[in-house]
Amino acid sequence: MDSALRLRPRDLTLLEALALRVRLISQRQAADAFWHGHCANARRRFSQLATNGMVTRNVVNAQPLPEIIEPIVRWQPGQASPDANNVAYQVQSRWRFRALRPTVVYFPTTKTITQFGGCERSQTKLTQVTHDLGVTAVWLRYASQDSNMTAMWIGEDILAPTRIHQKLPDAALVDKQGEPKLLIEFGGSYGPERIADFHEDAEARGLPYHLW
Repeated sequence: MDSALRLRPRDLTLLEALALRVRLISQRQAADAFWHGHCANARRRFSQLATNGMVTRNVVNAQPLPEIIEPIVRWQPGQASPDANNVAYQVQSRWRFRALRPTVVYFPTTKTITQFGGCERSQTKLTQVTHDLGVTAVWLRYASQDSNMTAMWIGEDILAPTRIHQKLPDAALVDKQGEPKLLIEFGGSYGPERIADFHEDAEARGLPYHLW
């Protein structure tokens, strides 16, 4: 990293997360989680990080996220399959009256991804921004509950090379050998078929999951 900017522990946590765990973070998410809600302070620091080539800023249209408190489904092998229609209703109903609005987001640069041992990823599609922000909200929720979970959380882009011909979750909590021990999926506004497909893949592999 450039010596011109002294990186603080908070910076390192954010940059590592963007390289390995999530695809992007909104200015509001970062401000609430790391600057006690002070958006001006978050904006100022991100501007410094951007000047040093560590992040890029963009304004995208995204839906405001529903409150992320706990998983809609916690499933373990041996338990009954969840009712996909009921789960779909729950995830879809939370998006009512949430119109798209301009949202400031930050992405990692190639420099940051390389520095933290990440891998190049395809550019986030504009239609996926709300979903990816939802994944970030889930990561922040785990991180607030147990900081050790941040080291166990591996994002979709890092998981992809290990999941050839397998369904790819949004993230997984892995053990020291990098083996998934808990799958993480942000349900967005999934329909019953997609929820059932996700469940069937996890069940076939004997992996527990949280669907948010």
